Amino acid sequence: MENKNGLVAFALLGLAVGTAAYYLLGTEDGKRQLDRANEGIKGLTDSLKDLSEKESKKAAKLAKSAKSELKSFKNKAKDAGKQAMDVASEKASQWASKASEAANNAESHAQDAIADAKSEIGKS
Repeated sequence: MENKNGLVAFALLGLAVGTAAYYLLGTEDGKRQLDRANEGIKGLTDSLKDLSEKESKKAAKLAKSAKSELKSFKNKAKDAGKQAMDVASEKASQWASKASEAANNAESHAQDAIADAKSEIGKS
């Protein structure tokens, strides 16, 4: 019984496909319908192609802009780092100079104290 149902369904499917093929290929109205469908598919294909080209160009512009901005940020970061190093170097130099002055002053006071001590010892 199942084989008969399958055979009948297959036969009906074949009949439907044959009828559709005859309508589209064998009649003038069917040929016009098929031509319109082909034109619609071609139009859709062209529209998709145009859209993809436009979007590709937009993506290229965005990539170029992002690359330019990244380069700008990189240069700004480099400059800021260089400035920070220059300021740190200047401060270190100033502190070294002050430390040297303080050491010289301490040495001078120490020598004065030694001279005073020798003078006191010599008096006694």
